[in-house]
Amino acid sequence: MSPQLIITLVILLLVFVALLSGKFTYGIVGAAIVVALMVTNILTPAEALSGFSNTNVVIMFCMMVMSAGLMRTSIINHIVGLVGKVGKSETAMVAGFGIIAAIMAQFMNAFVAVACLLPFITGMCKELNLKRTKVIYPVMVIALTFIFWLPVGQGVAGNFAQPNGYLESYGSTFRFTMFDMTIARLPGCIANTLFAIFVLPKLCPAESSVEARDDMGREVAKSTLKGWQETAAYIISAATIVLMILAGTLKLNVCMLACIGAFLMVLVGVLDTKQAIGAVNWEMVFLFAGVLPLATALTKTGASDVIADGIVTLIGGSTNPWVISIVFVAVSFISTQFLSNTACVQVFTPLVLMVCVRLGMNPIGPIALVNIGCTASYLTPMANPGIPLCMASGGYSLKDCVKIGILPGLLICAVGVVWCSLFFPAFG
Repeated sequence: MSPQLIITLVILLLVFVALLSGKFTYGIVGAAIVVALMVTNILTPAEALSGFSNTNVVIMFCMMVMSAGLMRTSIINHIVGLVGKVGKSETAMVAGFGIIAAIMAQFMNAFVAVACLLPFITGMCKELNLKRTKVIYPVMVIALTFIFWLPVGQGVAGNFAQPNGYLESYGSTFRFTMFDMTIARLPGCIANTLFAIFVLPKLCPAESSVEARDDMGREVAKSTLKGWQETAAYIISAATIVLMILAGTLKLNVCMLACIGAFLMVLVGVLDTKQAIGAVNWEMVFLFAGVLPLATALTKTGASDVIADGIVTLIGGSTNPWVISIVFVAVSFISTQFLSNTACVQVFTPLVLMVCVRLGMNPIGPIALVNIGCTASYLTPMANPGIPLCMASGGYSLKDCVKIGILPGLLICAVGVVWCSLFFPAFG
């Protein structure tokens, strides 16, 4: 092994440790990667800083601004107003609030979506004399299942821009289309939603195992936009998304469309400059901008081949795509119960991609499976901020969480393996 290869592997190991430990912010880790690659002369300054000008990073930035603009409208209040029309049983409550939470989770974190709905859930359960323990956790499972599922807002960043940035950096010729991740997750989302609506309430305790709190909700902010601004926000969002979906057919640049959409949100006053800048998750931007040149370094030094060969050896030398898919989705699912799902995605996506590139496999399915495994964070309070929120508001014990969350977790992973392996074949 060359000194540069060894140094690159050490940097990668330190990045994994930093991400999984939770002791360092994502922004610090991203900046540290860039500095380390420059100081060790693995990459030139231009190469190390190239992630900040990568079009996929720009798309991520712009879609965060777009999402924040849409959330300043009255869209959530309009959606919540529909839930009373669904029905008045526990099943109806899970279905109604679950679907609403799923829609909201396209524009915000799932736990924030459920936090906004909690006052409505607890209030309607009291009014209708229903058990809140039968409703809250299933709604959270649906919200987590659908988080950033559609190619809108941050879904474009995580499901399109980010994986394509990895594919480009690791030298893969494959690319995600706008709907690939949506299609990959669709059967699991449907299966889990039906399971959460019709089966999960029966697995939930009839009474709170620990003391429940009624003050865990979050008020849904009312829109302060003028009528024409709210209409403009809807039009800008819809037009940008549709044009991005049709970009290939119309020969338009996706990055340009994202920039125009974000710019128009500010231009018409839906967001001011300060709000637009504040809407960006700078931690994720810095992390992604740092990880991309690290991928370049791994490819340039040959470290990616060494890692891929090592992983293949660890799984018994098997090059069977089903085995590789099962191993990575299982490891992702188990890890995300104890670690940040964002960190798990950043760790396991490059690993599975290196294996796929080394074996000449189509990496779309395996990358999607890592995403599916990492978002199935249903079991423990370490898995996702939404779980402790549910525990407090519904009075669930840790034992309850594991009992309720294990089956939907296994279900979505199993459905994902079968579907992705058939719809995105590894070879041919």
